[in-house]
Amino acid sequence: MTESDHLPHTEHEIHLDSPGYLSFSRQVILGILGTALAGGIGAVLAALLYTDGMRRLMLAYLVALAFVLSISLGSLFFILIQHLTRAGWAVLIRRPAEVLALNVITVGVLALPIIAFAFSGSVSIYPWARVVGSDATLDALPTEHARLRSDSFVHLVASHTEAIASIPIEEDRANSHSTNSPDGEPPHAIRHAETEDQHAHLYAHQTFDELTASKTAWLNPAFFSVRLVLYFGIWSAMAWFFFSTSRRQDEVGGTKDTLLMEQWSPPLALAFALTLTFAAFDLLMSLNPHWYSTIFGVYYFAGCAVGGFASSLLVWLVLSRIGKMPAKLSEAHFRDLGRLLFAFIFFWGYIAFSQYMLLWYANIPETTSWWAVRGASLADGYRSSWGYVLVILLFGHFIVPFLGIMSRHVKDHQRAMMGWSIFILFMHYIDLYWLVMPEFRPWIAFGLPEIGSLMLVGGLYCIGATYFATQTALVPVGDPRIAPSAALKDMY
Repeated sequence: MTESDHLPHTEHEIHLDSPGYLSFSRQVILGILGTALAGGIGAVLAALLYTDGMRRLMLAYLVALAFVLSISLGSLFFILIQHLTRAGWAVLIRRPAEVLALNVITVGVLALPIIAFAFSGSVSIYPWARVVGSDATLDALPTEHARLRSDSFVHLVASHTEAIASIPIEEDRANSHSTNSPDGEPPHAIRHAETEDQHAHLYAHQTFDELTASKTAWLNPAFFSVRLVLYFGIWSAMAWFFFSTSRRQDEVGGTKDTLLMEQWSPPLALAFALTLTFAAFDLLMSLNPHWYSTIFGVYYFAGCAVGGFASSLLVWLVLSRIGKMPAKLSEAHFRDLGRLLFAFIFFWGYIAFSQYMLLWYANIPETTSWWAVRGASLADGYRSSWGYVLVILLFGHFIVPFLGIMSRHVKDHQRAMMGWSIFILFMHYIDLYWLVMPEFRPWIAFGLPEIGSLMLVGGLYCIGATYFATQTALVPVGDPRIAPSAALKDMY
């Protein structure tokens, strides 16, 4: 018996009322585009009115990009686990997830400004990419860096909180990097200049920050850009493979394409896990090159799963209500999707607490200061308004939705699940905002730059999704498991 014998050859035994096709008028597309451009222009104009507004705009853009990226990666994860487990129940609802996953191509185009941010010199959002100029002497340093040439912990926290910034630094330690050592060894910055004369500039961290300077081989604009292109290239290739193979199966039927996708799922799942983890390190964790968390990639993955399932569930519910999904789509499908969303809300809470508990208990300055800036400390001198956001995340991203969608009756109510999906997506954005924006100010800053950036990135993301959605039917009618999927019933 061959492997294909285990698959039901029933692609022509089920007759859907309509496979469902989407079309959008030019007015709708132009409306979305106009809204996106208006948001982008408003964000830029607003940023010009703020002190250091362009850096704030860059960070706001990064938050919006990480948000839409998480939706596509979460959808790609859903597709991977379907083929890994040979799941037949989700065949009827798989195609919208394939479309959202393929939209990572659009996100890749939107990520090009991130590369520009890395090369933006002294105003870069990434500390490891900031340039102090071509002069390799310490005299070229910005004056505010002079008092930060001590240990890395004082520098890290001083850049975020006024209380720690006011801690006096001993004069002999402050001058330790600006004079030769007793054995005549030149200071750190001069050594960099002597060994890196081929460069036309000197990165700011190389002049006073030994810890970040030790990571220069990995954290530099050129290698960062190469990795970013590699990540999006791998994700786009994976998404296109599943989308194109599934669409081809609509035309030819049979089990060959199903087996092909199943065979490639294990190595692609490994590639997905590695690229997502390192992308989280590069895009988000490196905003503070002193801080590190070995499970930060898992934390971002948990957010991707939550965002992807919430977005996919919202899309499926909307398409079902407007009659674009087949009538054979049962409540059991939506109930199972709700269960997946519920499971990963719990998983996100578990990973979030684990990351906090392990880092805070270890009490390493480079890691605890990151939490202190984000409001996780009640000690005098460490409190900040970000603590309110942390409380909102605790209740809004975990406790409230966990309790809210626990009941089977809620999962059976489509309108209620639409509301929960929107709420969870909003909280997911707040989570990413809390991760990124404290690197700009130790207090909450939310306004037109953040709203406009989300309108721009979100609008262009929606345009990309509508384009890919119009290229195929909304149901994979050629999949041999479509009949069992249409007959799905709950066991409880």
